[in-house]
Amino acid sequence: MTASKNDNSSTTAGGTTESIVLPPTLINHPRLTPLIQTDISNSRLQIGDQLRERWLIKGLIGNGGYGEIYYAIDTTNDEPVAAKVEPVKRRGKVVRRMILEQKVLLRMQGQAHVPMMWGSGVERTINYIVMQMLSTNLNELRKQCPLKRLSRSTSGRIMQQALAGLRDMHGFGYLHRDIKPANMCFGLTEKSMRRLFIVDYGLVRRFRRDDGQRIPQRSRVGFRGTMRYVSMRVHDRKEQGPSDDLIALFFCLLEVLKGELPWKYINSDSKMKAMKMEMVGDDFAKLSHDFGKELGDFGRSVMKMSADDEPNYKELQLIMKRMCGGRRLNEPYDWENDYVEVFTDILSNMES
Repeated sequence: MTASKNDNSSTTAGGTTESIVLPPTLINHPRLTPLIQTDISNSRLQIGDQLRERWLIKGLIGNGGYGEIYYAIDTTNDEPVAAKVEPVKRRGKVVRRMILEQKVLLRMQGQAHVPMMWGSGVERTINYIVMQMLSTNLNELRKQCPLKRLSRSTSGRIMQQALAGLRDMHGFGYLHRDIKPANMCFGLTEKSMRRLFIVDYGLVRRFRRDDGQRIPQRSRVGFRGTMRYVSMRVHDRKEQGPSDDLIALFFCLLEVLKGELPWKYINSDSKMKAMKMEMVGDDFAKLSHDFGKELGDFGRSVMKMSADDEPNYKELQLIMKRMCGGRRLNEPYDWENDYVEVFTDILSNMES
């Protein structure tokens, strides 16, 4: 469900990438619609393969360290879908990541910011999940802007929706543990093109039982997440709580507003943590000066929480509403207007 910018066609190391015209039930948007790679001879699945004799593979949307995402057609109704595929075993061990993702997706079906899942199973040597087709991810949407950043109004509305998605997820007793722009997409229908979806539930962990009781924290845990976005607690290998997802979301907000994180080129765990601590020690003064009071307010609110705290999602959403100046969630976003508002924001900052 994630891919890069949609031009007419291009050639990559993996083969030819084309702008396949999607069925009329989906929008064909020059920035939102993902590229479909049609020369996929080196992929696990080939064009013409079927999953459960129902979902026909038509191309490759993207791939990563854990698996691949294919564009497919449901042969029962001609509807386009995304098929996420991972090997059953890796280095001789059973991969449980997708089993967990399937379980969480199934439990959270019907939530506004969770993609619809149409099926899952095992086929030959792969696990698969078939789900709703979504847009290019938020990281790529940011990179499509010439300045590699997004406006305050678009960023604030994205965060409002992400907060709602995390509120729902935490309400089910789950932590995402890998919140980042690459795991956020939008819908591809007229009704859903301005709705944010949180994706990739392979690192989810239960932190609260169905009876509402917190699961006891472990004294030391392995690293889970993407280092660029994780909280300082994760750097210290401590148990995560809901606030750690929100701290990761704050770093996402900083990245989309600024264009990059200060530690983008840092690979050292300890150095990256030190830079994050320095930002907190500065009380977000410089960030507030450069990108508005709301960014600092959001940062202070999430950084002061412990792993056991219950976040005040409504308060955080109100901060983000102030950032976007009252713009409604269903109004056009930056990529719909050639990122004009990004330049307007910069001019306003220069004049103030």
